[in-house]
Amino acid sequence: MKISVHEILKSQNASLHDDGLALYQEVKKNISKQIEDEITIDFTEIKRCSTLFLNASFGKLLAEFGEDSVRKFIHPDSYAQILNFMDKYNDMWDNFKNKSNYQAYREEAYA
Repeated sequence: MKISVHEILKSQNASLHDDGLALYQEVKKNISKQIEDEITIDFTEIKRCSTLFLNASFGKLLAEFGEDSVRKFIHPDSYAQILNFMDKYNDMWDNFKNKSNYQAYREEAYA
């Protein structure tokens, strides 16, 4: 299955938390209690993507379905035009793996 970020957002920018939640909801409605089929997240026509967006979409999927399932079944695609996409994607994974440190950082930053 292929899910187009551009078709969901109707924008070339995947920047906002709400944008990430929209992608999360689209992925979630296409799977049952567990992920069984590969899902490609297509970033064609997307020019900008933030870590905030990735945390709200992929990060929420990680929290719900687990690292093994997301790594095995959910894959970003067609993102070469997005500056530093893989750095941001890897940051999102790091935020998930070190969520207690990430949460402490957020609480300190917004205090």
